[in-house]
Amino acid sequence: MRITDPVALRSVLADSPPTAWLVAGDEPLLALEAAEEIRREARSRHTGERLVFDVDSRFDWDRWRMQVQSLGLFASRRLIELRLAAPRLTADGDTAIAAFLADPGADILLVQIPEWSKALESQSWVAALDRVGVLVLFRPLRPDQLPHWLCERARRLGVTLGEDAVAELAARVEGNLLAAQQELAKLALLAPGASIDAAQLLDLIADSARYHVFALWDAVLAGDGERVRRVLGGLRREGTHPAEIFGYIANQAITLAGAQALRERGGSLRAYWPTRGVFGPRQRVSEQALARGNWVLRLAEAQRVDLACKGRESGEPWVELERWLQRATLPSARAARFAA
Repeated sequence: MRITDPVALRSVLADSPPTAWLVAGDEPLLALEAAEEIRREARSRHTGERLVFDVDSRFDWDRWRMQVQSLGLFASRRLIELRLAAPRLTADGDTAIAAFLADPGADILLVQIPEWSKALESQSWVAALDRVGVLVLFRPLRPDQLPHWLCERARRLGVTLGEDAVAELAARVEGNLLAAQQELAKLALLAPGASIDAAQLLDLIADSARYHVFALWDAVLAGDGERVRRVLGGLRREGTHPAEIFGYIANQAITLAGAQALRERGGSLRAYWPTRGVFGPRQRVSEQALARGNWVLRLAEAQRVDLACKGRESGEPWVELERWLQRATLPSARAARFAA
């Protein structure tokens, strides 16, 4: 059996859950939550012992066989977890898991792998698990699926998001569900039971004591040099490495430079923004930033800043980063004088 969404997983767990599971996919949050739901169900079925094995290329499968074949110390039913570092196994691993699945006894097997591919179906252990258990396979949400996911998660946390707030949050997290869950948990803590629009969402996030790179980019788009300095200082005090910051910022600069080049060719930005994960209110402020500065030039300057942040170019990384960010907040003529 194969399932691809959390609702189907809960349905299977509520019915007659099998004793073998494989959880895989490119969406870490959904995979983590699926594994935890399976553990919770195993505990409810009087599984008293949990054995966890981290599997890499040097894993000793003979030793694993001996451990899982021995009687449980504290319970007759055990949850045996295999966390695979890579999706494909050695021949020994393939044979060992297939043999276990042929006679698992009362034990429950949970295998977690970082990604799924059709090539895995050629491995005998995957085919064996597919016959007797459930493959839980998650793909990243499509952009059109993310708003519904955000609304549902917010509702479960006791928060109601307006349509504009959903668009703003979707633009911020760019499909990263772990980041989205963190932001929603923060909103639920700061405004429990509230109905939140985009303006309130921005205020709540800005009022958070934790500075973050999203706020930094918001300040750049708004042309607010003082806020750039303030947020950058907060990130530095938190111990954030400048290379971590600039990786995200450079991607945003690539988006604006691409928009500038498209506009100069007479192309439509309306169709361009969604392809770069820019939705709702973020489109308007991005176009304001586009009208203000020369983003093709900012992108050309970015390589040196990136190298400085990584210690591969002369210059103090935080100084180079702040100067570049300040230029990005200014109209083109003033940015040229700032550079000088």
